[in-house]
Amino acid sequence: MKNRLKQLRKEKGLTLDDIQSQTGIKRGTYNNYENGTTNPKLETWQALSDFFEVSVPYLQGELAYDDLMPEGKKLCSDLVGRINDVINDELKYSELSSEENKRAIKLALQSALEYYA
Repeated sequence: MKNRLKQLRKEKGLTLDDIQSQTGIKRGTYNNYENGTTNPKLETWQALSDFFEVSVPYLQGELAYDDLMPEGKKLCSDLVGRINDVINDELKYSELSSEENKRAIKLALQSALEYYA
């Protein structure tokens, strides 16, 4: 999967020299990140996501809502609504702490994603 570093840099009208002066990342290093020759460390991804004001997954090239066709957007919205309904119904009767509920929800969603990915 291709990251969005070059796309976002170009959208902002920045050169590699601009990136170096504004982020402290050397132009050659950043160029390698853009081309996928090397990958940033997690803290660098986070710093770049803050710089571009996007999420780390989006910056890394993960699928975004705007990448979907209209039918895909509708399906996505419908699924999110149904998933939220199921989660809210389950939480009504949960005696677990809110933190444990969050962990259980996250694990369930990750498991479902792995099944369908």
